[in-house]
Amino acid sequence: MTDMEIMPLIIGLGAPILIALGGIITWFLKSRKEDLQAIEERALERRIETYNELLHPLIVLFSKNASKKTKDLATSKMGSVEYRKAAFNLITFGSDEMVVSYNEMMQSFYKNEAENDIKTAMQKFASFILSIRKDVNNKNTKLREWDMLKFMITDIDKIIKK
Repeated sequence: MTDMEIMPLIIGLGAPILIALGGIITWFLKSRKEDLQAIEERALERRIETYNELLHPLIVLFSKNASKKTKDLATSKMGSVEYRKAAFNLITFGSDEMVVSYNEMMQSFYKNEAENDIKTAMQKFASFILSIRKDVNNKNTKLREWDMLKFMITDIDKIIKK
């Protein structure tokens, strides 16, 4: 066989092999991408569950219509094993910003900061909520901390101006 006869043979056999190889590589990359997306979705669901568990007692405490008994239950829940487990999940799986904002908020609660400086305590709570929003939904949000509380505090402008 001469070089002129071998070249079409190589092209004829090489093209299907290259196409098959390209298909296998594409399938592998697509499969890997789908696996990574599934892992990220499960991680996001876990973070949302954690955030919901951590927020629930706080939502109750900020509710106007919640009875004293309900608010006392919410306060006691914050010291429960389940709540602490959720906090550990946040520390383990949350973003750095989440961890910092949660720790600052909790330190504010531990120090009863709200009694002396309600604005700072509320700002730390708002920062925590904004961190959740960034972690779950929109890292580039244009909302600010106080925007996160305006829906539930009627006189928030007075607090902000203090």
